[in-house]
Amino acid sequence: MLRSATLSVLVLAAACATTNRAQYGSIRLRHYGDSGATPRVFSVQQGRIVSPELDVVQDPDGCLRGTARNIPVDLCPAKGTPPPEQPGGKIEQWTGPTGNVTVELNEHETRLRMDGYLRGGRASGIPLNATIPLGKGPQWDELRKHPAFLALAAGVSGVRGEPTEAAIREAMDE
Repeated sequence: MLRSATLSVLVLAAACATTNRAQYGSIRLRHYGDSGATPRVFSVQQGRIVSPELDVVQDPDGCLRGTARNIPVDLCPAKGTPPPEQPGGKIEQWTGPTGNVTVELNEHETRLRMDGYLRGGRASGIPLNATIPLGKGPQWDELRKHPAFLALAAGVSGVRGEPTEAAIREAMDE
């Protein structure tokens, strides 16, 4: 009975959190090695990204918290992040008990490079190592503000390595 009540409270809290956030649209990500695979869809909201396998918000303290494939996510901005290598570039480093990831937007904000991991889950957790092309629209603008959200979405989608030409075209068409 207590478990059911706790679950109801959590569902209600999640519903309340969703109603106060601006909805920007969705993105689709597909593993680079399988162009025929069904893409994973992620809803992009103000300060949140959500799908059946990912639900992460940026809390008021600036940290990212939630779950990725039932793995807890608790990452905060690292202190002393190096300045961007190129003028206009953006580098962020996120660390915490559940992992470590560095994200870098290039000067023209058309691609995101990521390198890191989430601990837990399967034997090695979730690797976060890829370059992701960025599309156009309000959902992509929000991800430019929160590039770590895109890194987590790519990780749970199985995106690794460099994008294919088809992946770049698909991102640009959204």
